[in-house]
Amino acid sequence: MKEKMERFSKGDFDYELPFLYLSEESIEITVESGKIHEGSFIISNSTQKPMKGIVSSSHRLLTLKETAFFGAENKIFYQFNAGCLKNGDTVQGEINIISDCGEQRMSFVVHVEAPYYMTSLGKIKDLFQFTNLARMDWSEAKKIFRSEGFERTFLQSDENYKRIYRSLLKSISTSQALEEFLIAIHKKTRIRLHVDKERLEYLVTEDSFMDKLTLTKDQWGYVEIKVSTDADFIQFEQKYIWGDFFLGNTYPISFLLDPKKMRYGNNYGHIWIKTVHQIIEIPVTCRRHRETERQISPEKRSLQVQSALQRNYLKFRLNQIDLAKYLEESHRLLQQLPETADSRIKEFLQIHLAIITDRNSEAEQLLGRLAAGASELKEQSVIWYCAYLYLKALHEREEESTRKAADSIREFYEHGYYHWQMLWFLLYIDRRYEDNRGLKLMDMKEQFTAGNRSPVLYYEAACIYNAEPYLLRELTAYEIQVLNFSIKNKLVTKEVAQQYAYLANRKKHFHPIIFRGLVLLYEVFPITEILTVICCMLIKGIKKAGKYHKWFRLGVEAQLPITELYEYFMYSHEENAEEQLPQSVLLYFIYNSSLSDNKRAYLYAYVIKNRHKNESIFRTYYKKMELFTAKQLEAHNINRSLAVLYREFYGNGAVSAEAAAHLPYVIYRQEFICNNPSIVGIVVTHEELELEENIPLTDGRAWVDIFSKTARIFPVDTFGNRYTVSMDYTIQPLMKPEDYEEICINYSNHPKLLIHLFDRCQRDHIFNERATALRKKVLSIDGINRLYYYDCLEALVDYYYEYYNDELLEYYLSLIAINEVRPEKRLKLLEYMVKRCFYEKVLDALEIFGYEELSVNLLVKFCSGWLSASGGERKQELMVHLCYYVFNRNKYDEAILKYLVRYFFGPTKEMFRIWKAAKGFEVDTHMLEERLLVQMLYTEGYVQDSFLIFKEYYKNVTNRTLVRAFLSFYAYKYLIHDWVINTELFPIMRREINYEENDLC
Repeated sequence: MKEKMERFSKGDFDYELPFLYLSEESIEITVESGKIHEGSFIISNSTQKPMKGIVSSSHRLLTLKETAFFGAENKIFYQFNAGCLKNGDTVQGEINIISDCGEQRMSFVVHVEAPYYMTSLGKIKDLFQFTNLARMDWSEAKKIFRSEGFERTFLQSDENYKRIYRSLLKSISTSQALEEFLIAIHKKTRIRLHVDKERLEYLVTEDSFMDKLTLTKDQWGYVEIKVSTDADFIQFEQKYIWGDFFLGNTYPISFLLDPKKMRYGNNYGHIWIKTVHQIIEIPVTCRRHRETERQISPEKRSLQVQSALQRNYLKFRLNQIDLAKYLEESHRLLQQLPETADSRIKEFLQIHLAIITDRNSEAEQLLGRLAAGASELKEQSVIWYCAYLYLKALHEREEESTRKAADSIREFYEHGYYHWQMLWFLLYIDRRYEDNRGLKLMDMKEQFTAGNRSPVLYYEAACIYNAEPYLLRELTAYEIQVLNFSIKNKLVTKEVAQQYAYLANRKKHFHPIIFRGLVLLYEVFPITEILTVICCMLIKGIKKAGKYHKWFRLGVEAQLPITELYEYFMYSHEENAEEQLPQSVLLYFIYNSSLSDNKRAYLYAYVIKNRHKNESIFRTYYKKMELFTAKQLEAHNINRSLAVLYREFYGNGAVSAEAAAHLPYVIYRQEFICNNPSIVGIVVTHEELELEENIPLTDGRAWVDIFSKTARIFPVDTFGNRYTVSMDYTIQPLMKPEDYEEICINYSNHPKLLIHLFDRCQRDHIFNERATALRKKVLSIDGINRLYYYDCLEALVDYYYEYYNDELLEYYLSLIAINEVRPEKRLKLLEYMVKRCFYEKVLDALEIFGYEELSVNLLVKFCSGWLSASGGERKQELMVHLCYYVFNRNKYDEAILKYLVRYFFGPTKEMFRIWKAAKGFEVDTHMLEERLLVQMLYTEGYVQDSFLIFKEYYKNVTNRTLVRAFLSFYAYKYLIHDWVINTELFPIMRREINYEENDLC
């Protein structure tokens, strides 16, 4: 510019000024909210000669990479920042080009659109469109769901959806997180599965074959399905199925049935189809038949018949069948013996049956046949030979014959033929056993020790014990086995039962077989001795499960003198059972307090809930309950029983300062219950706090603190995936916090208490001294969410603004960072800050968020205040924009005009407007006049009132070169181009010529 002024002052002019060419007549762009758009345009001229110039933008959001250019063709890069603009906003302005080839304006219009993703379905901008994408292309939607821009594009200012999204993103499976998110925002529902068959039944032969179940889902979406079975003969082609496996909404579950892994007859199994929400069970029955009738070997058939004969014998001895039935069944079984079986089996059994039915001639005839071949029989099988001797002795019934048979059998038994059958023969013919049942038991016990487990010998031993109970002196494995047999077959006498109970009570540890036996005995002989042993054994085994409670209740009702009986009665008592505690239990625990804290709390809660039935018991317990409750509260323990105690002792308003300090730790506790076996824990979030709380489940239950309406629970499965509304659960409060909060707030600053009360104050718009004191406390909570921190500050600012407390108003305003507050509260806080002269904070905020939404009057106040505070001595680009903004809306004062006069640079016409307004306020405009004159000459543009500017400038000239250049330029234009100029210029020209001549002289 200086160079051109020098040239003009010497009368050096170009006859014709080149025309400016712009590559674009105007700029109209669409920018995504929150993003930055970059573009460019080209400035050239009609003669393609090098030119100089500067460019500027009328709007702060459109910035230029370079503000000066030089060259014949100049590419200008610009950038538009839509970071703080919303969908639907429109920004208009101009790019001003001031050059030595003239001055020109390029208008621009920027339309702000919602953030979007470009997908296979085109642009998607909202959750409805995103849901359609998920329906059509799950993989593409999943990538977008995990991308950084998802929250900005689709969730924007919805804080609730943001919290759900951020939590679900921590799931192991992105697909599961996406499915759950769509359900949570009500864009779809949970998938339900159905199968076409409720049960499967097959008749199978020897060949494997395939079958299928048709699985149907009721809608689109993601689902992970596990298919399993408990049957080895079922084999699946695919054990895991995902939603994209389905053709439409159906999928065939194919499986192989393998007869080689089935036994002949009925084979049972199940097929389970499981998702995290649903379990479908299909029973499977396979009946496998041989293609030809199964052939059983004679040996195996013979063994089966022998086993059946033994069972039939025991039934007879146990009086389960009479003699006629025994004989009938025995003859039937004998007929089933294979022809190829050892013929002696039939012979011996026939002899045995003949003897017991007194068919002596038949028995004698059969024994005679055996006697003829006795020597041969002895060589072939000692057992059969001894059986012959045994039957012969039974038939003859002679002392000598019996003695010889017994001696012979014992000789074999004691010299290598140690079989239980040999001992059984001796039991009935050896006279040594007649008067010595103890010897019988000893020999049978030796057989047991040797590994024999014959029920026939158990029966013999059981009969001995019934006859002589005193022989039952200990409970080793043998006695337990025999008595177990005897009890199950209802052989035991009362005397044996009592002896068994006596010995059982001497056991130091719980024994499951003995316990089951005692239970069966008590059903037959409901006597105190057996009940006592049952209770003692359970206590020794520390058995506290609910299934044992009936025995402890019977023991208590019988007033058995057993140590810890009453304690175990309480331990095994299920707290949700509708059972009245016996009076004896209540009396016992007045003086004994060895219960665990949980059970003691239950007992005390019972006493409180039933005080109307027994006021004296309540009064007796009162002091103990009060001390116990205080101790539990101090430990911050809480459950359903303790909640009853807390309500009793602290729910009437008479709360000590110490108790009030501890109550906030327990009053917000709630019980979470989820019966889904896949859920192993929960994550709890409160919007007011930054942290998540991870809580494991125990038996589907957990205790969790819920202290505000913003609390959200996310059940977590075994794989670490999170769920929201799709998972069924219940949450049950234990106490009513509002009954205690008013007293607690006077003694406690517990964060949960403060947040709960603050939440209520915010929701109900409570503004008073107590609410104000509360909000001050909330500010000091560690980890409080920044949004809520600033909500609290904003509420305090409102309060002190309303009640004219300038000192505290300014203090809390000083704590606020405008960029942290909620957008809807920003304008009001800026207004407060302007009124309280927080100019630098306001300026920083306007730099980020803009000023277009603020009222012009407020902006004028801010500009004036800032200029007054800073003295207007430094150029601040935003302030120049801001002052020009209010000036354009005809709102300004002297300070604003002075600042514009000093620092504004822009189109000539706009500078002239400022100059004109400034003159009206009698502002010193000399600086602006000089800039205007230079710019008019530099651009060689015609300005109708240029003489007025020059005239004012000429009154106090500071640049003689500029004056000569101006006069020379207008003289040239007057003479050569016929410009109309003000006649007052001619005297000035003569004066300036005289000055020059005088200077030359």
